[in-house]
Amino acid sequence: MDFKDHEARCVVMVGIPYASAFDPRVKLHRSFLDDLSRKEARNAGPGAPVRLLTGGEWYQTTAARAANQAVGRVVRHVNDWGAIVLLDERFANHPMRPSLSRWVQDSLSTYPTFG
Repeated sequence: MDFKDHEARCVVMVGIPYASAFDPRVKLHRSFLDDLSRKEARNAGPGAPVRLLTGGEWYQTTAARAANQAVGRVVRHVNDWGAIVLLDERFANHPMRPSLSRWVQDSLSTYPTFG
């Protein structure tokens, strides 16, 4: 689906869009990346420039990508506008916040209570 301009003026995200941690493919991918990064760390010399993602970093990055894609559904270009409501306190102080697009971070307001 393609929602342009006036066809989408609000996105409400409830929670952080993590993939299911119990999905066998997710478990396998995380395990593979953890093994690979351990091997790389063992074999790398001091000051090695290349560092692979761990399984946890991949999991976090995948959720951040999904969050940014959802947010981008409502504001698609410089002249577009809309409301983005993130209904999860983890967006305030969680490692997810720096993973959001810069323009979202710069506009983010948090409220300690509802109502």
